[in-house]
Amino acid sequence: MTPLTKKLTDVAIAVALTLAVILVIVVSNGMLTSRGGYMQGFYVWLAFVQRPDIIGTMALTALVTTAYFVWNGGTRR
Repeated sequence: MTPLTKKLTDVAIAVALTLAVILVIVVSNGMLTSRGGYMQGFYVWLAFVQRPDIIGTMALTALVTTAYFVWNGGTRR
């Protein structure tokens, strides 16, 4: 696996983990409020995930973070 492929895989994993955390938060919120239960929370999450600006923001954040760590060389101050 090339280093670029490894970094892009890291970015994809970061985006997937972010989406999973948002799923847990939104579904839990739907279950704890009287807005229709966990399925309503899932539908809200699904509408959120299907927005390209949300996915783009998450991917851009992960790319910039990964690029910073590559540029920094993994050294700590």
